[in-house]
Amino acid sequence: MDVPRALSAVAGAVALACLVAQAASAAPARWHFAFGRAWEISILFEREDTGDRTRLLVRAPAGRFVFFSEQDPSGRDSTESVRRLPDGETLTRRLVLSAFEEIPACSEVRAPDACVVLTGANGTLSAPISGFGGEPGAPLRARAAGLVSPGMRDALFALAPILPAMAEFGSYTEDFLGLVWPGRLSGARKLQRGVRKPGCDFDATFGYPCDPEARRREEKRFEGVAR
Repeated sequence: MDVPRALSAVAGAVALACLVAQAASAAPARWHFAFGRAWEISILFEREDTGDRTRLLVRAPAGRFVFFSEQDPSGRDSTESVRRLPDGETLTRRLVLSAFEEIPACSEVRAPDACVVLTGANGTLSAPISGFGGEPGAPLRARAAGLVSPGMRDALFALAPILPAMAEFGSYTEDFLGLVWPGRLSGARKLQRGVRKPGCDFDATFGYPCDPEARRREEKRFEGVAR
């Protein structure tokens, strides 16, 4: 993998996260979109002094998933995870662009490379981001793929058609799932427009009920709107 190109992809993912932040007039901010009957997504964005957090609740033909992303204020240290429901199997990727010398798992990575730490049901793997690229990266990608069960792998593959549809999925493709399965879970974005709808009842089915204030705001926003 070409390191400057890889870091450029990372910067793009950070930029996508910034778009969400700019759209949020106050934290936390919530959106819910339906894309026909096939799939829907709830988005929760929170900004604090410690950094930004975005939670995506996804219902798709492949099943139900919780995507979670957090970045420190510098944008140089980010963690993304995908959790499958109902069994809860999770794949997590931490990406540190610089100042990773004090992180034990990153001790063998050298600048200007970035450090990637992947954690799944079958263990943890850490490596420089450049190590995943091209034919030389095949053994590393195979080890990373082995961190998840075959069922989780197949569920992630089944998400491939929807990942290009929203900017919020950007940080989960090229520099996360696309590192491990570049032929299956990476590619150009093809953004789609969903229909904004109420989401509190949807969120509750994932175990994330709205607080009373959030529900009041939702009821006010959709008052008199056909659902």
